[in-house]
Amino acid sequence: MRKHLYIVSFVSTILLGLTSCQHELDTFNENPNSPTEVSTPTTLLTGGEIGTIMNSTGNLPRTLSLFTQHTNGNQFQSLDYTNYFLTETDVETDWANIYQAGVNLNQIIKQFGTQDPYYDGIARVLMAINIGYATDVWGDVPFSQAFQGINGLSPKYDSQEQVISQIQTYLDTAITDFSKPVSANKNIPSSNDIFYGGDISKWRKLAYALKARYALRLTQRDGSAAAAQKALNYLQNSFTSSSDNLVATFDGGNNQNLWYGFSNQRSGYMSMGKYFVDILKNNNDPRLTYFVGLDSHNPSGYSGSAPEDADTDASPFGSFFAGSASTSNIIFSYSEIKFIEAEAQFRLGNATSAQAALKAAVSASLVDVTGSDNPTFANTASAAVTLQNIITQKYIALFTTIEPYNDWRRTGFPALTPNQNSQSKKIPLRLITPKSERTLNTNATVVGDLYAPVWWDN
Repeated sequence: MRKHLYIVSFVSTILLGLTSCQHELDTFNENPNSPTEVSTPTTLLTGGEIGTIMNSTGNLPRTLSLFTQHTNGNQFQSLDYTNYFLTETDVETDWANIYQAGVNLNQIIKQFGTQDPYYDGIARVLMAINIGYATDVWGDVPFSQAFQGINGLSPKYDSQEQVISQIQTYLDTAITDFSKPVSANKNIPSSNDIFYGGDISKWRKLAYALKARYALRLTQRDGSAAAAQKALNYLQNSFTSSSDNLVATFDGGNNQNLWYGFSNQRSGYMSMGKYFVDILKNNNDPRLTYFVGLDSHNPSGYSGSAPEDADTDASPFGSFFAGSASTSNIIFSYSEIKFIEAEAQFRLGNATSAQAALKAAVSASLVDVTGSDNPTFANTASAAVTLQNIITQKYIALFTTIEPYNDWRRTGFPALTPNQNSQSKKIPLRLITPKSERTLNTNATVVGDLYAPVWWDN
């Protein structure tokens, strides 16, 4: 990254760019006058967490939801993305936001890691989340030499294999940090930890949850059974209920829900996707009215726009994830944990255990989205113990995250039909290298082909 990255101010960040064009909607507020050295890790952590919220709920997952046909682009840039037309400048802000969040987190690790193991562990978990996003969509990315500022303007690119190995190492170190006594810390996270309020036991569970996610990511590389067994081992220490969910909260003022902000400021750009809405309708899914808003047809109902259609009267974003400026978004859920367990048990030939985990996954999602379980629906949704059904149910439950895009590339499910109006008639398999990296980083691994699979997808 050949750019000077400084500590990101965490005050009034989330929607400062709403009045400018497209990607500026999700641009993190960067203050060049911030000091590069601070005396405590407290504000660094809050800034890193807000950056994580930006990357987890902003432009990146919204763009990828167009590829997975959860949503559809009907106008302007969103229509371009639905037609699989993305340039190297379209991904600049997403890249920058990830690495800007990493600056804060890296400074916590380097400056405060020894004296504040709890802060060090939290920073490593958040770094794993953010660098995980980067490697999942770009493949090879800077990690081991990133975040050096003017001392490293052309960091080398680590291979995706190396990056995922480093992610697992970061998480192992975090788990060790979290096992240390309170007395080993000079500073203790509290209200400045906007995710868990300083509850280290929940951070430890999240570290194991991420380890399970990335173990299962490598089913094509480590082998189906080996990856599955690793994931199950990690799951034993991960989330135990939805109370462990990692949730992005918004105050509705300067700090607003990004899905809502986009829909409010870019009305007509996007709607819900036909494929996703049809799955919900055809199965009488109780989550339909929460995921999907009423359309503008006469009479009104619930409908999605197909990639070839660009129906601006189709259903808008639903209340569950974009209902208001203060609507919260789930970043990592207990539901995902149970889906990982279901897939792992299935890959190991344990059909009964797989079905039980699948039902629990659907039930957890129902509770998250609608507020209550529906045992009859959960039984029906989990009746077929196949990889296709497990991943399709996960595709429904994990909408608004990038995991459905990762799962689709890894497994081929759900069976999406590419946009037939697109020139390629193929859904992109990655994002391309940002222009700034191609032109300014002499060590960049430049990829300009949207259809070149990432390493774990081979």
